[in-house]
Amino acid sequence: MDSYQQLPNDFIQLCQSVTAKRPKAVIDHILQYGFITTEELKERYGYNHPPRAARDVREHGIPLETFRVTGSDGRKIAAYRFGDVSKARFSRLSGRTGLSKQIKNELIRRYGCKCFIYLEKVEERELQIDHRVQR
Repeated sequence: MDSYQQLPNDFIQLCQSVTAKRPKAVIDHILQYGFITTEELKERYGYNHPPRAARDVREHGIPLETFRVTGSDGRKIAAYRFGDVSKARFSRLSGRTGLSKQIKNELIRRYGCKCFIYLEKVEERELQIDHRVQR
């Protein structure tokens, strides 16, 4: 099933703009076959935590819906397909965005070496500022 024909061009462009390996594998598979199962994510792509792969796609602003299918062993398993494409977020600010060393240094300059989860002072090398997720 080539689902390109039923999807708006701007949604396809959004899908093709994703370059991170895990969400790209999920998106490309769904574009080609219409959906992807947790079994395929594990066996074909080697992702031992399929919900994380689905979350990566959602963090890029692409709606997914989860439904149930029968796996190769006869049990019901989860599968993912595109959700309502009208709810896609086309902003470059949506999804997971990496933060630069420059931003980390400015945050430290402005607020000091402080963990904002535990509100404790910590060594600069222990601070992690690796991404933000904007919804």
